[in-house]
Amino acid sequence: MPDIETTCVQCKEMFLFTEKEQEMFYQRNMPPPQRCPKCRSKKAAIGEDAPKRFEIVCDNCGKHDQVPFQPKVGRTVLCRECHEASRSRARYA
Repeated sequence: MPDIETTCVQCKEMFLFTEKEQEMFYQRNMPPPQRCPKCRSKKAAIGEDAPKRFEIVCDNCGKHDQVPFQPKVGRTVLCRECHEASRSRARYA
């Protein structure tokens, strides 16, 4: 597989999609990149695809935290530490 020269959809600069990268993308069943490495790292830093976070107050300890889901009224919501503690207790119960 030879290296492929591609145009970035964001900055319109040419970038090289190396043979090694192609193999890695193929193994992970990912489509070829549309952005150059510089634009990919900028996009990752901005976190456009990052899940939305919701502010909560832990029902167990009262600590303020953020969770990646919309809490439902009437359901218990825990901070990260309390959630991890309850998971580890459940594993050994």
